[in-house]
Amino acid sequence: MLTDELKEEIQAAYTRLLSEKGFNGRRCQRLMIAEMARSLGNVEPGEEEKGSDGPNICVIEAGTGTGKTIAYAIAALPIAKALGKRLVISTATIALQEQLVNLDLPDIRKHAALDFSFVLAKGRRRYLCLSRLDLALQEMGSLNQTLALYDDERFEPDESHRVLYQDMMESLGRGQWDGDRDGWQAEIDNAAWFRVSTDHVQCTGRRCSHYDNCFFYRARERIHKVDCVVTNHDLVLSDIMMGGGAVLPEPEEAIYIFDEGHHLPEKAGNHFSNFIALKSAQGWLSQIPATLLQMTGELQDVGILPGGLGQFEEVVNDAIAGIDQMSALLDPVQEDAKHSDTGWQYRFPMGLVTDEIAYMSGDLLRQFTRLTSLTGGLVSSLEEGLGDADEFDNERHEYWLPIVSAMAARHESAMALWANYMQKDMPGGPPYARWVTFREASSDSGVEIQLNACPISVSDSLNELLWSRVFAAVVTSATLSMAGDFSLFRDKAGIASENQFSTLPSPFRFHEQAVLNVPAMSVDPREADQHTELVCRLLPDILKDELGSLVLFTSWRQMLAVIDEIDPAFAEFVLSQGTLSKSEIVNQHKKRIDNGEVSCIFGLASFSEGIDLPGKYCGHVVLAKIPFAVPDDPVGATLSEWIESEGGNSFQEIMIPDAALKMAQACGRLLRTETDVGRITILDKRLITQRYGARLLDALPPFRRELGNG
Repeated sequence: MLTDELKEEIQAAYTRLLSEKGFNGRRCQRLMIAEMARSLGNVEPGEEEKGSDGPNICVIEAGTGTGKTIAYAIAALPIAKALGKRLVISTATIALQEQLVNLDLPDIRKHAALDFSFVLAKGRRRYLCLSRLDLALQEMGSLNQTLALYDDERFEPDESHRVLYQDMMESLGRGQWDGDRDGWQAEIDNAAWFRVSTDHVQCTGRRCSHYDNCFFYRARERIHKVDCVVTNHDLVLSDIMMGGGAVLPEPEEAIYIFDEGHHLPEKAGNHFSNFIALKSAQGWLSQIPATLLQMTGELQDVGILPGGLGQFEEVVNDAIAGIDQMSALLDPVQEDAKHSDTGWQYRFPMGLVTDEIAYMSGDLLRQFTRLTSLTGGLVSSLEEGLGDADEFDNERHEYWLPIVSAMAARHESAMALWANYMQKDMPGGPPYARWVTFREASSDSGVEIQLNACPISVSDSLNELLWSRVFAAVVTSATLSMAGDFSLFRDKAGIASENQFSTLPSPFRFHEQAVLNVPAMSVDPREADQHTELVCRLLPDILKDELGSLVLFTSWRQMLAVIDEIDPAFAEFVLSQGTLSKSEIVNQHKKRIDNGEVSCIFGLASFSEGIDLPGKYCGHVVLAKIPFAVPDDPVGATLSEWIESEGGNSFQEIMIPDAALKMAQACGRLLRTETDVGRITILDKRLITQRYGARLLDALPPFRRELGNG
């Protein structure tokens, strides 16, 4: 319950922060604090369960300039402490995590005089594994590459890697580094880092001889001792899929803040998806017998080995032969595949695979189930051997356990895909999107065939694994609704309608600060080549007076075509996505403008959010066209099919609201502070000529409009 004492503590902290920082209170910020306090303060722990009863989720749309971080920290920290819960702040981007940990939370703790501790939580892959570092140093220069069991994990011995690993060891010995990748003084090559980090599958945990000094487990201990944990959506999703409480606090013991919350459903879809590349799978399957033979040469008896090696060879051969048969079944499908950014793609309508493919998937599932059982027995035997062996044997068991565990994990992942392709979706429920991608194989001249499956809806999974368990949660972002209608996000995220949904007023004076222009155009964007030619002609004139600008495209194809065809004099000013990292493009853009030089960024959807170009750095945002979902997105296409089959209108129910949210995100790049001014131009006549255009425009902030002008 929100007691008078808690109200006074929150109000006093906010007033103190404003006073010490010299800030003026913003109405939208005060409203957000009040909304959160009211929602979180009304959630009571159940007597019989750790969780809460009734609505416990608060969804708040708060635009740029609200000061969301201050609002949710000031409101949630005192309430979480009073309820004996941990506050978990989850973001979608590393940039926001770093800002929270390095700037915002220390500043709030200091100036609001709130007493709380916090830590940044990361996955295992962000930390050095001492065991793997030891092995890497031992094996550098030797031919023994067993630890990289699969071709896609192998690395070429590199002298620079040897020097790096030696530098790491020396820095650790001097206490100058804590094993955190982000704390290393220079950028670390991904191939070099992969060799000396691990994941939860290959980590031997307490059985590891380096456990007492493990950087990941030290960091995890800190997580369970602080008041506030800052993390990312991916780690939250990974944690709940492992049952919750594996790395982060148990959901029942936490209050979650999901900042950049509009990303949550999409990221969940990635976590609940499955895939297998057939040629690659045959490659790593064929390596299994030789690997196990080498292992038994060192360890002698392990589980059913060496006597049972023939069983492994038999099931491996059966699985490889089964994959050959599956490839043959998919040959006719390739003829109907369409070109996409990832190769040639064939999508099964409504996610329904043929009976032959489903039957073959069942056969492969049985083969991989048998292989998983055999491999699981080896994992158990190796785990038992760790406790019983002498020091030398213990070291060998410790060496082989992650190798066989990784082997087992691949088998289980393949099982999940085959089970998905074998089973039929629940009648009346949303199906899985299933599709096949054909591309050139990296190892030879053949074609790699990848089978994919992804749910078109994660609402039930999120509800079961997260919302039904979490004590309380706040989801916030600048773009969660379409003109105050949260139904699309609510349905995607699986948040029940009885929870609290609110849109806060913006601190910006949109009508005074910005102009939205949709120029008169002779070409419809659906005429792709002609539209690209017109964009090339218009851009130099539209941006001729701008020092800093941002042009956003919906496809690589059009962006690259514009770069090739636009006036070379204008192209000199362009920094385009794909040439440098996102952060480096922004840094160079700002550096140019600070030097009085003209600069224009060309980018895709990822540049529609997560970049901050205040004031002179961006005076004009141009959208090449309405950001409708790309037609080769198999998940979106299957979702549209399913909605239509249920009597709905996918264009009205999904595509228009989704495009409206993406347009709002893109337009949000212009005004970053209350003093910014500028223009937004959308080069898409459909906003004027099509009936849905008015609906899209009405979903945008009330910029001053110039529609149909030259």
